[in-house]
Amino acid sequence: MTTNDNRTITADSEAPVHREHDDQSWAASDAAQYHAAQAALEAVPSPAPAEKALKKELNQLWHTLETRPVIGLARGIVMTLGGCTHEEAFQVLVDVSRYTNIELREIAQRLVDSVDGPPPSGPLRTALHNAFERLGTRAVQPDTAV
Repeated sequence: MTTNDNRTITADSEAPVHREHDDQSWAASDAAQYHAAQAALEAVPSPAPAEKALKKELNQLWHTLETRPVIGLARGIVMTLGGCTHEEAFQVLVDVSRYTNIELREIAQRLVDSVDGPPPSGPLRTALHNAFERLGTRAVQPDTAV
């Protein structure tokens, strides 16, 4: 593409095309279109916050799907140890999580791992015992294997 003067553009195999405006009006026209496009973009709500919220929700759902089985197993263990209901078992896990400042999923994983492995640490056993006492259920003593 070549420019013969300020008003004619020639493509390689095409006839010359004449602009109807000089360079200054062309620039003014481009600027006007740019500002109109900017105004239109500002008038439309940005999809970024909505997209960010959807991604966050999706990540939370994946996390829930990944952790639900382990928490369910831990609930069963707590129900067996404490002679409590499904809801009370979950409350015990939440209580232990708050007391130890360890994420609920991690507490659940440690309890599940203790079935075939070493028992939970002393502080975790103590937190479980205290949570059972606060709940008022028949709890396994802290020195008893979990």
